[in-house]
Amino acid sequence: MTQNVTGLSDEVVAQLVLLLSHLASNDNNTRSAAEAQLNDQWLAAQPAILLAALAQVARSNSQNVVRSLAAVLLRRLALKDAATTEAGTHSFYISIGEDYRGFIQAQLLASLESEQDRSTRRKICDTISELAIHMLENGSTWVELLHGVFECLKSPIADLRRSGLQILGAVPALVNDQSPEAMARFLSPALADADRTVKVEALNAAAQYILVIDETSHAQIAPLIPQMLSVLPSLLTGEATSDEDLGNAFIYLMDLAGEYPALLRSVLPDLVEFVANIMRNANLEDNTRKSAVELLVIIAEANPGMVRKQQVFVNTLVPILLEWISTIEEDEDWYTTDDIDDDDNEDFNMIAAQALDRLAISLGGKTLLPIIFAHVPPMLSDESWSKRHGGLMTISSIAEGCQKIMLVELKNVIGLVLPRLQDPHPRVRWAACNAIGQMSTDFAPNLQNSYCSEILTNLIPVMDDTRFPRVQAHVAAALVNFSEEVEKFTIAPFLDQIFEKLLILLNTGKTYVQEQAITTIATVADSAEDKFVKYYPAIMPLLLSVLQQASVKEFRLLRGKTMECASLIALAVGKETFAPHAAEFVNILRVTQQSITEPDDPQSSYLLSAWARICKVSGDDFLPYLEFVLPPLLASASLKPDFTVIDGEVAATEEKIADGWEFVTVDGKNIGIRTSVLDEKCTAVEMLVCYARELGANFHPWVAQIFEVVLPLFKFYYHEGVRAAATGVVPLLFTSLAKANYREFYTTILAYWAKAAETILSALKDEVDPAFISQLYVSFYESLEVVGPLTVTDAVADEITTIMVSQLEEYAQRHNDRQGSRKNVDFDPEEDAAPLEEQEYDDSALLSELSRTIHEILKAQRETFLPHFNKLVPALKAFMSNPNPEARQWSICVYDDVIEFAGPASVSYQGEFLSAFAAALSDQSADIRQAASYGWGVAAQFGGPAYFPACAEALSGLFAVIGAAGSRSKENVIATENAISAVGKICQFAGASGTFNLDQVLAAWVKTLPIVEDDEEAPATYNYLIDLIEA
Repeated sequence: MTQNVTGLSDEVVAQLVLLLSHLASNDNNTRSAAEAQLNDQWLAAQPAILLAALAQVARSNSQNVVRSLAAVLLRRLALKDAATTEAGTHSFYISIGEDYRGFIQAQLLASLESEQDRSTRRKICDTISELAIHMLENGSTWVELLHGVFECLKSPIADLRRSGLQILGAVPALVNDQSPEAMARFLSPALADADRTVKVEALNAAAQYILVIDETSHAQIAPLIPQMLSVLPSLLTGEATSDEDLGNAFIYLMDLAGEYPALLRSVLPDLVEFVANIMRNANLEDNTRKSAVELLVIIAEANPGMVRKQQVFVNTLVPILLEWISTIEEDEDWYTTDDIDDDDNEDFNMIAAQALDRLAISLGGKTLLPIIFAHVPPMLSDESWSKRHGGLMTISSIAEGCQKIMLVELKNVIGLVLPRLQDPHPRVRWAACNAIGQMSTDFAPNLQNSYCSEILTNLIPVMDDTRFPRVQAHVAAALVNFSEEVEKFTIAPFLDQIFEKLLILLNTGKTYVQEQAITTIATVADSAEDKFVKYYPAIMPLLLSVLQQASVKEFRLLRGKTMECASLIALAVGKETFAPHAAEFVNILRVTQQSITEPDDPQSSYLLSAWARICKVSGDDFLPYLEFVLPPLLASASLKPDFTVIDGEVAATEEKIADGWEFVTVDGKNIGIRTSVLDEKCTAVEMLVCYARELGANFHPWVAQIFEVVLPLFKFYYHEGVRAAATGVVPLLFTSLAKANYREFYTTILAYWAKAAETILSALKDEVDPAFISQLYVSFYESLEVVGPLTVTDAVADEITTIMVSQLEEYAQRHNDRQGSRKNVDFDPEEDAAPLEEQEYDDSALLSELSRTIHEILKAQRETFLPHFNKLVPALKAFMSNPNPEARQWSICVYDDVIEFAGPASVSYQGEFLSAFAAALSDQSADIRQAASYGWGVAAQFGGPAYFPACAEALSGLFAVIGAAGSRSKENVIATENAISAVGKICQFAGASGTFNLDQVLAAWVKTLPIVEDDEEAPATYNYLIDLIEA
């Protein structure tokens, strides 16, 4: 490859080096000018020359800092988007052409060979790796790179060997075509290298290679696993760098452990023992010890069945975590701070709490509780307050995951926690409140229903702990959790005490205590409903006073929570009780809304919800405020997601976490999204649902604007709540238009339906989450019910049936996958069934809503839908013979609808379902018997004479359902009554056909009555009976 390219001269390189020095300047003006020059005069005007010159500078400049900066800039600028064409968007690196790319690649490989500075060498490797990945993604190759990597690995120089392995770890696709046996032979020496940093990079390269090869090749690579793990203990000896290297080694194993934990089965006992030693070694860096724990927790989450079978895992790990959770020291700032959300989640006690929470969720109570409760009771009675605190935090941490077993022992668990509410140490009292709050959520409503008196009589007095406001606030917080799931009659006897204490807290000097008191008042009022009326005269004026007086910026959150509280109270007491204060409160909301000027003002989101609650209380009286309320609401609903990308600046991300950001690491970059914006957007769309539902026809002037906002949100993948609310508001908008019934109604509704149908179908086509697919179907059929039958065009019918076929195939695959999981050697039916049952629940809901959609389309189009329905027939046939009862029931229900709405035209499908209907009458599933019985009834009623012979033959099966042992039991009665109804319909509609002895069947049928449970079938049955009697 030529060593130079057109336009790249010594003068150009010198100019670039000068520019790089300005980019590294400490002077902001100099640096800003240099950045503008780089973008305008170099990247925009001569990108090929710029990238080539950067590559040459990275190889040949004499200064480490210049070479390093050139390498970093080359990577960043080369991968920027250059232009968008019909073929798509291309980076500068792709657009500069093969000659320049060849030159750059040659310079980088030369740098790889010659670079002496370790930091710069790593940056060179990063640039090589990212460019190689980019080329592979764009269908190109870098043939010389693999040769260069292999040459590095054969080098006697450790830095070169390490660099080659670093590139392999970053770009494992380079060796995709190498056999696992060959790669094992290739990596084995590197894993045993004399240089510890080489071994660590070899560990990463091996892990990344395993992640990209086909799972069927794991058997061939498995012998390498013990050697990979043997790297870990070798990093504990000697050099000062070993601690960092060990931490990196743990991190490199995490992806492999999460994706293919079974590969670690044979080495797991040794790994657990090694990690335990690391956890106990206080001389090691904190991050190394935390990474070691994270590795084991990932394994437990990825393959809990395997971990449960190795008792050494919990027996070794849990006691150390219980030591960690108790490593909390006295801290004067804890008592005096006004920022109670400032606790460090990276402290060992918090890391342990999070690990115990995750282990409980993954492993379950059967595995975890014996070892936990061998230690927790002694911890709770220990002389050391930190041990008692740790015991309570352990209970808080494991409650969710161990819920099933802890519910059985709930009385004993509560008995351990309640005495600690009177503990002499305030932080233990705080932890006891925390445990009560957590259990109130995880064990609801059992805890509230069974232990209300015991808990509240112990909890409420702790609000008198005036010396320690944080404890007072946490008692009030625990009451929030408790009240959210309590019945109003259960909490009613305690309301006097609760509100007496909360009103005292409302007048304390600590803002965070006041904020929590207000939140708790709101929650308790919401649960108390009409029982709160008694306390309204004392509390509402106080809240309005807070809103009038707390006007400075520091009280914005307090004001927001007060608006929430007052509006929830208005909902609880109703329009009449709220009326004397309604105008004042509405005026406060109006003034507050006008005063908001900063985008991060916390009052904004509280305002959105408060207005909606007042609408719900006021009904049509709220209409005058709509023009004031809706514009900012629509602005919030239209908010764009706020992203940031930070390259290698973890500290910068940490500064933003407190400001409502969440970060994930992708390809070495920290990608953040401002969650506070998403939450505000979600609240706004949910409030649109509220307005549309409450105001009905009076909301129709706003419908056009709202459609424009919400339809694009069906594919707003950044927040599930936003999408769910968007799907929910669409049918309500159609209802608003329909109720308004103005002159242009039908033309308008057709236009919006066309847009909505297109949006829903597009979302259905792309969606993979069964739960959201269900919501999309609900949005479709609820809208269809409003807009009318003529709106289902052939195009819509054709597209939705095509989508349904695909989703039914995916449903069947998910069902088979779950059955495969249950047969897995590590599957524990007691502990592992819950996630599968959640998936089954979502899939069951999906089938139900899909069936309802077919029902509504058939109801709208009747026999004209059948040409489109034909696409579903193969799937229905497969489901009809499926061993999964839910699938069989679903297919029968669909054919029930075909008969009911297509009438005699459905006869052409008889061969698909009649024999299945007959067999289903003796199915073990009551739901299937019910569906089949109903089908025989609609066949007689709507199918016409072609069905009468088959209906006559079905009578014996229907009477068998009716007369079976236990037919009137709770689980069987609906199937039985559907069979009774079906016999009546066959007599009523097919009795004159001569296909059976009507008098004989009627005599037997009358004896099967009454129908008392099925409200849908009873009226028609008794009407027919009356007709017979009157005749």
